[in-house]
Order: sequence, then C-alpha cells, then structure tokens
Amino acid sequence: MKRLILKPYDKIIVAILGLISLLTGCILVNPPVEYGVPHADFEIKGTVTDSITSTPVQHVRVTITQTLTQVMKDSTVTHTDTISVKETDSAGKYDVQFQTFPLEELTFKVKAEDIDGVANGGDFNPKQTDVLFKQSELSGGKGWYTGKAVKTIDIKLKKK
Repeated sequence: MKRLILKPYDKIIVAILGLISLLTGCILVNPPVEYGVPHADFEIKGTVTDSITSTPVQHVRVTITQTLTQVMKDSTVTHTDTISVKETDSAGKYDVQFQTFPLEELTFKVKAEDIDGVANGGDFNPKQTDVLFKQSELSGGKGWYTGKAVKTIDIKLKKK
C-alpha cells in the first residue's frame, strides 16, 4: 500500500526539483561564458624613420616589454617580460598586437634597434619610448573582456 502511494509522489518531487534547478540555475538563451581571467587587447603600431631625412627605416627590431613591480611587506619584486619582438617592413612600419591583464595603468617600453648596420641606409642609435595605456582608453569590452586600446608611436632614429 505504501509503495502505491509513494511512487507517484516520488515522481512529482523529482520533476519539481528538476524544473527548479533548470529554471533558476542557468539562463536558457545566450548563457554568459565567463571562464578565464579579465583581459584586454592592446595594439602598438607606428613608423620608424630617420630623424634627419624622415625616410622610413626598414629592418629595425622593435621590442615591446612590460615591467611589473609588486611591493610586498619587506621587499619589492620587479619582473620584466618581453611582450613581442617585430621587425619593421620596407615602409618602416611595425604593428604589435597582444593581450594582457587590464590594470588601471599599464606602461610598456618600445625599443627600436638597428640590427643590420648600414645596410638599411645608415647605422642608427637605439631609442626607447614609454607607452602608457589607461583603463579609460579601453573600448568595446563586456564581461571578462574589457576592450581594446590602440596607440600609434612613431619613432625617429638618429644616426651614430
């Protein structure tokens, strides 16, 4: 007798619990996918030219690095990471795209070095420039993706 009474109630309870978890546990249309960590896209591009003649300089190595400093209780830890190494094309242009954590402010160092001496029209001194990105410059972000920021950094190299 107990089996006959409990069997229909078991099915009803299981059905209700299943519906509750389905309706309250997820969004049925376009559920958000939020795996990973916050990140943003950054792009640094520009042209490397001769400072006197303004002609483009090809085969210049453009290195982008980021230095992060963490202050701890009794010490400071500094870590420098190379983001990218590119070479300028025949028009002296470079374009570096990368992703990283979106902090309030991020500073990258862009260093241009002549790697082939006089073969590209002269023997040039290296030049380093700091590029600052602020979180307010990011656009188009949603969820973990906080957007994209682009900076154009033209570099003028002086001959040795």
